Amino acid sequence: MRLKGIKSHITATLVILLTTGMLLITLVVTIFWQRSLMHAEMEKALSVLSAAVNIAKKTPDDRDIFSQEVLTYLKNDLGASCVMLSINNIFTRIPEKCGPEDSALQENIKQVLGTGSSNTTTIDTGSGLPFLGRKCLVTAVPIQQRGAQGAIGAVISFQSVYEQVNQGRHVAYIYILVNVIILSTIGLFRFIQVVVRPIEHLVTLTDTYQSDNSSPFLSDQNGNEFGQLSIALNRMLHRIDDDRQKLHETVGSLENANQQLRSTQQKMVQTEKMAAIGRLAAGLAHEIGNPIGIVQGYLELLGQSGLSREEQQQFSTRSMQELERINRLIHQLLDFSKGRTDDSGIAEIHPLLQELVDMLQAQKKLAGLEFHLHLDAEYDRVAAGAESLHQVFLNCLLNAIDAIKEGNGPDKGKISLSTANLTNDEGKPFIQITIMDNGIGIKDADKASLFDPFFTTKEPGKGTGLGLSVSYALIEGVHGQMQIQGKEGQGATVFILLPLRDTGQTH
Repeated sequence: MRLKGIKSHITATLVILLTTGMLLITLVVTIFWQRSLMHAEMEKALSVLSAAVNIAKKTPDDRDIFSQEVLTYLKNDLGASCVMLSINNIFTRIPEKCGPEDSALQENIKQVLGTGSSNTTTIDTGSGLPFLGRKCLVTAVPIQQRGAQGAIGAVISFQSVYEQVNQGRHVAYIYILVNVIILSTIGLFRFIQVVVRPIEHLVTLTDTYQSDNSSPFLSDQNGNEFGQLSIALNRMLHRIDDDRQKLHETVGSLENANQQLRSTQQKMVQTEKMAAIGRLAAGLAHEIGNPIGIVQGYLELLGQSGLSREEQQQFSTRSMQELERINRLIHQLLDFSKGRTDDSGIAEIHPLLQELVDMLQAQKKLAGLEFHLHLDAEYDRVAAGAESLHQVFLNCLLNAIDAIKEGNGPDKGKISLSTANLTNDEGKPFIQITIMDNGIGIKDADKASLFDPFFTTKEPGKGTGLGLSVSYALIEGVHGQMQIQGKEGQGATVFILLPLRDTGQTH
């Protein structure tokens, strides 16, 4: 059955609200009814005690009229638990021990003796009905006759009142149950007629909706909210149909544009291939120039006189290594131009840095340049190709040398290389390589473009702007990070962060 959940919730809500409301009303009525009965008991007690005092005034001896038999009669007539008489400060009790109410009754009688007027109060005797405590009545009236002064009082239980209220409450509970059933049935019936039926009708029309039906939700309830909802739904469906028609037209135009785009894309691919060839040629010229310069430096050293055979052999061997590096570099840059990076193999960072520093210090034109090595990392094995890292570090060092030459000259230049082991937020180990120089620094306007291809601050012909771009791509290819910081006139610092291969080997 549709909307079965709503009906159940509404039925439960009606029952709860009606039951709660009637219980509250019954509670309020019971409280006032009980107070009325208590007040009647008070009036009865005062009347009986006052009548006894009036009878006592007509007798010559006050003590004769308030004998034990008379006090016992008053106790039974009032339904009192205790009756107390005081004449000239002589107290008489029926029974002799009045229990815990004795002190309250005696205090009440003393107040009557002091004021000369009757006094009535109530005291709590324990818990009872919800929101109502068990109480008893303490009342006393004065006695004045022929010079004698006294008072008589009684402690009267409200047990009869409570019993009467309890009987009435049972009847009220039955009345509440019958009324809740009747009113809930009537309320649910009206709710179904007014709310549920129209909603079920709208749901049925929604399930059977056809696009060719111009007004599926029109009903005979145009005067109420459901009639307004039907009109709003019809308007919404008309807008959906209009949007669907516009969507079909847009899809058709997009298909035509897509065909034109595919045709243009083929031309763009061919153009991009030609541009890639140009970038590759420029990159090869730049990257191969670095090791050629190193070979040239070694050849200059070989041309010097006074070299030992071991030094000549060492310079010759290193020259051959650089020529081999040129060959490998060509293949590496070809792979890079195809979107591949050399991330295979295991490389040790410290030997690479030491080798580069030794190679640069051996060049005569860099004799005045100071290199400071601080290889503090305990672990330096990374999952990357040694040739790729060699080229990255060489690019960074050559950029630092160029910046020093432009700013201070090589005789005042200092380059510091340091390593340290770090862990990221996930606890993975890394090695950080820091290359710091005291060159001309970096302008604020250039910081955002440092890794852009073909961006360079060098004069035309002295750089293509591909060194940092290539280095950044190689570091990213092995899941590392590369950053450059610096200020104009205060040097620059390169931070390279590489994930460690393992931390189980000590160097």
